[in-house]
Amino acid sequence: MKRKDFLKKACALGVAGGATAFACPGAAAEGRAASGQTTQEEMARRKFREAWVATLMKNMEEVVDAETRARLMNACGRDCARRSSLHKTAEACRGDVPAFAAKVAAMIGGDFIRVEGDVVHWGYPRCYCEMVDEGPERLPATYCLCSAGWVQEMFETVTGRPVHVELVRSIKTGAPDCRFVVRF
Repeated sequence: MKRKDFLKKACALGVAGGATAFACPGAAAEGRAASGQTTQEEMARRKFREAWVATLMKNMEEVVDAETRARLMNACGRDCARRSSLHKTAEACRGDVPAFAAKVAAMIGGDFIRVEGDVVHWGYPRCYCEMVDEGPERLPATYCLCSAGWVQEMFETVTGRPVHVELVRSIKTGAPDCRFVVRF
């Protein structure tokens, strides 16, 4: 296997593996409590996982080209979207983008979602990613491309066709909210 191919696969597996470390923090904590591990040990493990994910992302920024990083993060976001409860809403709204947008706007606030023909201005007042809430404080901007993949998966599910998603800004990079433009 070529080095470049190995790094791509390793990064993809690493991001997926790192994500699972934070995906179910409650269940993991229950298992550790049952085995008698202390809160101090739990915190040490959490710090280790956070450092591992932050290092993976830093190394990915330095070793992997921008296009490949974007594809990897997009794939992670799409997979995350398919596992989310909101994906069922997207499936229920097939063929009706305004209905999907209205349902999500009712949950997060109408100021963040606007449909204009074949363009949707999509946003969030806060970051809903568990990896950001539960993970390391400093993840590179590449990490937010995962959210672009998440949005892409949702809208491709609703429209039944390919869409283009542009990340406009994100909380992780210092913006007051996350914003995307979705074009059909």
